[in-house]
Amino acid sequence: MAILTWLHTAYGDDLINGIRSSLPDETIYEWPGDVAHDEIDVAILFRMPPGFLKPFPNVKLISATGAGIDHYLLDPDFPRDVPLVRVVDHDFAARMADYVLCWTLFHHRDVPHFLKAQKERRWAYKIMRSASDVTVGMMGLGQMGRLTCERLAFLGYDVRAWSRSEHEIKGVRCYAGKDALPDFLRDTEILVNLLPLTAETRGILGKKTFDQMPHGGVLITAARGGHLVESDVLDALDSGRLSAATIDAFPVEPLPETHPFWTHPNIYVTPHCSSTASCATIVDTFAENVRRFRSGAPLLNEVDLAAGY
Repeated sequence: MAILTWLHTAYGDDLINGIRSSLPDETIYEWPGDVAHDEIDVAILFRMPPGFLKPFPNVKLISATGAGIDHYLLDPDFPRDVPLVRVVDHDFAARMADYVLCWTLFHHRDVPHFLKAQKERRWAYKIMRSASDVTVGMMGLGQMGRLTCERLAFLGYDVRAWSRSEHEIKGVRCYAGKDALPDFLRDTEILVNLLPLTAETRGILGKKTFDQMPHGGVLITAARGGHLVESDVLDALDSGRLSAATIDAFPVEPLPETHPFWTHPNIYVTPHCSSTASCATIVDTFAENVRRFRSGAPLLNEVDLAAGY
């Protein structure tokens, strides 16, 4: 029995050292390296190409290093009879809420107007709308979406939310199901996407959605690149259907240097950094799941493979 690790390089050696320290009795291999394929029964993987797990026939537990798991499920060779767990905690949701609040305020208060005026040395006075006059629509009501809605409502925004199933959140108007999507979009001025990526949500950020929003709306997406129809985003911005977009996740990452998103005047690119799990959270959650797996106890944050999250 042994553990295979393929970890995000952003943590340096802290993550692998933390895992080794928390699981001192485990044999742990780092990828790439000299790995005994038949020994591996647990894997913690950041990203891997399709078919990566095929040479590991004895894997019985797979762990993500964060909340997102869609890239595992898009692998046609992913072993769907093996439990998949992810890392979810309050701090992860709080960091996402911070990101969304930052960019909501950025667009609501029209920060680009004042930055442009400063460069031109113009005293460009502008009357600001109150938060209660601005409708923010949240797509996705998982842990991150729900907390973000609560914080937006606390700041006084007119908040609405849409998800697959019914929810109730104080101060938030909730919509559920495909039939309710047009009503949700009709008055949504700032559209925030925190949906999981599933077959149903792939490509949801496209022309059909944008055309149902008020003219001049704003998009903030910090979920998955597969939600985007990139050409539709550009068309919506160039036509004025959208006035701006903040995008944190892309179909191809890193975003290619020649990609038009980099230079579009109304697109704000961030490098898939909206929310990252802390090193301590990853280590503690993974180590606990390994201990539970070894003892036969219920796992933490096990993914419903049929639902896709």
